[in-house]
Amino acid sequence: MKQYSFFFHYRKQTNGMTVHFRGKCYPCKYVNCQVSCTTKYNKTQPILTMNGKCSELIIEDDYITIV
Repeated sequence: MKQYSFFFHYRKQTNGMTVHFRGKCYPCKYVNCQVSCTTKYNKTQPILTMNGKCSELIIEDDYITIV
């Protein structure tokens, strides 16, 4: 399967996480990342993001699984 870039970070307004994948933003409470990812520090918000490549997201209620 084709791999696409993703990143996720903490979102203080909703007290949860936000996953960005293929140009869309997916808010959630819990992220289960089953692929390798790296840490990226930014000078502006969001300060810390986790980046990687995956083939798809599985969305179930407040849970997102990155595979």
